[in-house]
Amino acid sequence: MSFTKKNIPTKTYCIIDIGSYKIRACAGAFKNRKISLIGYHEKRQDISYFSNNECLNVPGLCKNIADTIEWLEKKIGFTLPEIILSYPFGEIFLQSRQVHYKRKDEDEILDKKELEEIFESLEKMYLKKQIHEIEKNYGYKKQELQVILSRIHDLRIDGKKEKKLLWKTGSKIHISLINGIIPKNKQTLMMQIGNVIGKKIIKILPSEYSISEMFDIDEVLIINIWATQTSLTLKNNGYVTGVTKVPVWIHHLIERIAKNHKKSRAEILSILWEPGFQEEKKFFLEVWGESFWISLYELLGKNMCPKKVFLWWGGSNNDFMKEYIEHFDFSHYEISAPGKIEFVSEDLAPILQIMENIQIEDISKISLDMYGLLLETHYLIKREHDSVSTTLRSVIKKLWYINK
Repeated sequence: MSFTKKNIPTKTYCIIDIGSYKIRACAGAFKNRKISLIGYHEKRQDISYFSNNECLNVPGLCKNIADTIEWLEKKIGFTLPEIILSYPFGEIFLQSRQVHYKRKDEDEILDKKELEEIFESLEKMYLKKQIHEIEKNYGYKKQELQVILSRIHDLRIDGKKEKKLLWKTGSKIHISLINGIIPKNKQTLMMQIGNVIGKKIIKILPSEYSISEMFDIDEVLIINIWATQTSLTLKNNGYVTGVTKVPVWIHHLIERIAKNHKKSRAEILSILWEPGFQEEKKFFLEVWGESFWISLYELLGKNMCPKKVFLWWGGSNNDFMKEYIEHFDFSHYEISAPGKIEFVSEDLAPILQIMENIQIEDISKISLDMYGLLLETHYLIKREHDSVSTTLRSVIKKLWYINK
């Protein structure tokens, strides 16, 4: 039998975006490099379940996830045994580096054995350095950490961009490599969620990384002010180079307004963009701004802050936040900035062009996080059998804890 596109099996996953305010579930079918949106459902959850980037009610969270999946399965008419989860916790150590390797014989054709040796050498060097920095700054030992993401963004041989290395010749290999690491206890907790709800967890994905694909921009700072945390994602030279979390969030502001003005959360959110609540906003910005510049300084290092900024969700859609960022005195905090900040919008083209069966009402209903997770899942499926991805996964599994 000849192998055609019709013989490629469809992969259907339930993708779960774990938010502190809502659980969102999407059923997506992936086939022939296309995504079909089969169904979508969301459920609100008690915001008190999360505090200081920790889940305070794991049984409640599991029940909400199970209920959301059950409703989704009823909508689509079949079960979804395999799920992909977003990573909802604060501690994720995601860094990108440019690494180089010089081959001994540039005229020799590169085979599978050498490819693994190259990746092992580069990852061993990179992971050791990254883990040392995590231990120095956050106190985690290597036995307490787990890799959840490893990706090669840019691959070049003697300056020429390539998609693969096998059977190539050349001397100087350049790789843009990114690794995402989380505390092992968080990874264990996420896998336990799967056991509780009776589903198999295929992958845990950081939505802060996934959403970067929504921007066809080489340099951008993505600021997400969630209900229970703020995340900063830095994209340089077209690739994510770092993610950090700020321990101040929009719920702090809402709680203060609710206490002072006796209003419900829903009422406050509906009018937060208006000029009122100046005293509360001023206090919030003072606290948020202090954490913001410390985290941004740590994220940037010696690099200049991108001119283009994306603010999203929660309070980030409000003019008072945009005004604050626009007039933020970067130089006062010894942060290099290019001048006037330019606010940008997301670009849904990368995912809409590979999506089928999606309606206008679906586009406005589904969160940006979910689009990012769908796009990342599509990428993983598309690249799961190529030589670069399979070799990198093999090397990570072999090297982890780096005992050699």
